[in-house]
Amino acid sequence: MNRTNEQRNAEVTKTLEMLDKMPKIEVNHHFRARLLQRIDAMEVKQSSGAIVFGGAFSPKLALMTLLLVLNIASAVMMYMHQTPQLTGSSGAVAESMNEDYGGPALSYYDDQSAVNR
Repeated sequence: MNRTNEQRNAEVTKTLEMLDKMPKIEVNHHFRARLLQRIDAMEVKQSSGAIVFGGAFSPKLALMTLLLVLNIASAVMMYMHQTPQLTGSSGAVAESMNEDYGGPALSYYDDQSAVNR
């Protein structure tokens, strides 16, 4: 058991000595400019696909546009096909109920004197 720990420690020490002996690497002073040029070139390639669709294609925008069109269309359909609700007098309501149900029982509710007041 002790021998394996000693072997591990020796390997760790040898590795750390190798890392200490490695020469330091200096970054070229043009590195940042070249890196930014590459990033810009990659962004242009990715955005070139969006130019085909007019440059403004995104799923969120398409969904919002679709929902807006559906809401406007449903509102127009509702207002175009809506029949006006006419409010009538109690006599007109009683007449329509008399036509539907008939009989003298509704004559009690057909009080024309209340309408004339």
